[in-house]
Formats: sequence, C-alpha cells, structure tokens
Amino acid sequence: MVVSMDQSKGRGTFIISLDCEGKWGMADHLGPWHHEFLRREHLIPAYQTLVDLFGRYEMPATFAFVMGFVLDPDEQTEMAAHFVDTEIEGANWLVDFRKAQIAGDHEGWSCPEVLEVVRNASLKHEVACHGFTHVPLSEDLVGRDLVERELSAAKHVAEKRGIALETLVYPRNLVGHTGVLAETGFSGYRQRPPVRGKAGALLAELNPIDRSQLSLPKDGELTVVPSGEMLNWQSGPRKLIPRAASRLRWKARLEDAAKSGGVAHIWLHPHNIIDAPGTLERLEDVLGEAARLRDAGKLVVKTQAEYCAAP
Repeated sequence: MVVSMDQSKGRGTFIISLDCEGKWGMADHLGPWHHEFLRREHLIPAYQTLVDLFGRYEMPATFAFVMGFVLDPDEQTEMAAHFVDTEIEGANWLVDFRKAQIAGDHEGWSCPEVLEVVRNASLKHEVACHGFTHVPLSEDLVGRDLVERELSAAKHVAEKRGIALETLVYPRNLVGHTGVLAETGFSGYRQRPPVRGKAGALLAELNPIDRSQLSLPKDGELTVVPSGEMLNWQSGPRKLIPRAASRLRWKARLEDAAKSGGVAHIWLHPHNIIDAPGTLERLEDVLGEAARLRDAGKLVVKTQAEYCAAP
C-alpha cells in the first residue's frame, strides 16, 4: 500500500464530495419521490444550503455534476446528438428522459441554476464530472466507444461553462475503462466504496471505532481517491440510526485520519437533505469535528482535485 506524504507526517486529509445528478441518477427506475422532490423549487435551496454550510466552516468541496443536468432545455436540444440511446440490462437508459422531453417536463433533468450556486459561492469549490447522462461506465455494461462519447460530451459542456474538469465520480460508483479517463485529461477518480449490502451498511453506521483509509496505488497516470463513506441519509431504515451513533463513527474516523495521516472522505447527494433535515444535522456534526482537528493543525481539507495534485 502506498503511503502519501501526509500519512508519513501523521497529518490527515478530509475530503467532501457530492454526487450532483437530479433525476439522471435514477434514470432507469424513477419513482414518485423523484418526481415530487427533484424539482427546481427544492433543488436550488438544497444546493444553496450546502454551499452556505461549507462557507461557514471554510471547507471547499467537490461537486461532481452530471453534465447533461446543467444544460438548459434549449442546450439539451442543441446537443441532441450527444444523448445516445443506450441499452443497460435490457432497457434504454434514456427512455424516461425521452418521455419527459416529449411532454415538455424538464424538472429534475435540467437545472443549470445549481451549478451557478456552486460557482458563485464564497469559497472556490471543485466542479467535477459525474458523467454526461449518468449511464454506468463499467466494462461489463458498456464499451469503450460509449465511454469516450460520454466523457467527450461532458468535457464539451464544461468548456461551454469555462470549467476544467479534473476528477470523475463514476456513475453508480461502477469503475471501468479508466484508461479513457487518462486519455481525456482527467487526473483521478473516486474509488468504488465497499459493497456491504443494506444490512451491512446499517451495521457499519453503528461502528464507534471506525478507521480512516490509506492512500491507494496509482492507476496508471490516474490518482485513485479513497472511496470514503456516504453520509447517513435519514431515509427509510437509515432513520433508525441515532444521531449520536453517526457522530461517534465520524469522530473516530476523523481522529484516526489525524493520528495516522489517513484519509477521511464523506460523500452525499445534495438532494439527500431535501426531505430529511436530520441528514444536514449529521453533516454539520462531521464538519464541526473536522474543523476542530483542522484548526489544531492535525487535518487538511482538500477537494478531490487538490488531493490528486498533491505530491
């Protein structure tokens, strides 16, 4: 296992990343919740709330956007050739998007305003890539040509917005075709989190002696950002996890990072806070603990791009 410079000095790293996707994240199986909550009236305030929270704690974050999501409806029409019908596990990934286009219902599929919320923040956050249509990019599901088209389209949107994409958060966390990333100019990507199943994930939330992660060997020219853990979204069975348990788990993980020089990485979807205020409370608990260690000189807060740029 490669040991980073921060690890050798015993100074830990804290990373915050967000999967910014609207309806694209569940494009293949949308439900009533997505239609009710993934609307501008909910999404824009959620992003603003998060940006304000990070500003209060002076912590830059990585906002990984589905780049088709930040196009307005006219731009989506102009880039129609880039929205490629793709069969994933027997179904067209874009079937619901196509239906919404015909109906003129762009809610959840187009919300360029949230990108501007991030770009207009008092802190300089990283705008990263979460694909173009959020279609999975793993070798067992798609070929290299589709990955090239997805990343090329994403880069094109970024250039239109004056953004240089540096890191990728893989859709559905399914890592694949990493060679294409290097060829397309990315510096790194977020590692796939451990697969535990729903029961295992719930049990992990109750671990009061959780540990940070070590840095990972490079994948060719690419830096692999340790996967971290998703913040406990207070929805469904996760509501059963007491706030105190989440606080203890992340306190242990952050203190271990500070002591061992490891990496504590937390990630979430901005829409996770829309219908679950308890999720935001837990995030603030984590940021407060990270700020304490940062201010004591034991922890450094980095974006994914900054992590990848470190020697």
